[in-house]
Amino acid sequence: MAGRRRADDEPDLALSDRQKQILDFIEAYADRHRVSPTLREIGDAVGLEATSAVKHQVEQLQKKGYVTRRNRTPRSIVVKPRRLRSIELGLEEAPVDPGSEEPMVSMPLYESLAAGDPVDANPDAVDTIRLPRDMVGSGRVFAVRVKGNSMVDVDIFDGDCVVIRQQNDAVNGDIVAALTEDGGTVKTFLQTDAHVWLMPENPSYEPILGDGCQIMGKVVATLHSRRSG
Repeated sequence: MAGRRRADDEPDLALSDRQKQILDFIEAYADRHRVSPTLREIGDAVGLEATSAVKHQVEQLQKKGYVTRRNRTPRSIVVKPRRLRSIELGLEEAPVDPGSEEPMVSMPLYESLAAGDPVDANPDAVDTIRLPRDMVGSGRVFAVRVKGNSMVDVDIFDGDCVVIRQQNDAVNGDIVAALTEDGGTVKTFLQTDAHVWLMPENPSYEPILGDGCQIMGKVVATLHSRRSG
């Protein structure tokens, strides 16, 4: 995951060499330890002795949209989720070309998971869709329709479908489908020293305490439903 960038970000030239170094360290540390580094750990890694200097650089990364601070705890620096691969079409128009040489993958479509408060998901598939393998990546995948608008800041809206790669773990910043005691939900994964949190990407919604939740998979693409206007 080190070096990962959101697809719609400005080129790396928008970052100083120091900022790129810090961003790569945060990503690599989160991959290795499953939590974010502290300011002191960042400083030790990139050769900045003053915590105030590290804080300034992190604040610059925040302003440029690369990281966010979820709260005031020591390990709260999270690389912002990258923009997901997405296509703008109705499900009935999902590309199916029998004559195409491009590898395709079929997946079940379920109703539904919440991008809002958790809701019970229908355990039975309601349809099957096919998408290019290079869009969804490797592994076993399924699609599920989203209800609610808690993830609008990463372009996941009510009525959209998300493609989920099945896996039972996640790192900070991954957008995941998770099963809690209250039902299923789509949120951004955040692990701190004390807790796991399922974070909305909409300031109108509150984080969900995710201790003990089951990660069903990572969101790898979005199918946008038709919206008026």
